Amino acid sequence: MTVLRTLLAVCFVLAGLGGIVSAVRQGELFDLVVAVALFATAIALWPRKHRSQV
Repeated sequence: MTVLRTLLAVCFVLAGLGGIVSAVRQGELFDLVVAVALFATAIALWPRKHRSQV
């Protein structure tokens, strides 16, 4: 499950990077907001150590 979440998070990061590049080139604010939302989704999906494992 951790590998799947990591791969999904990496996909969202790459989509966010592509969205930012596209938004900056075209000057679209909405695209920039969507790219930031993709990064927020990637952060939420990124696996973290559980508190009991620290």
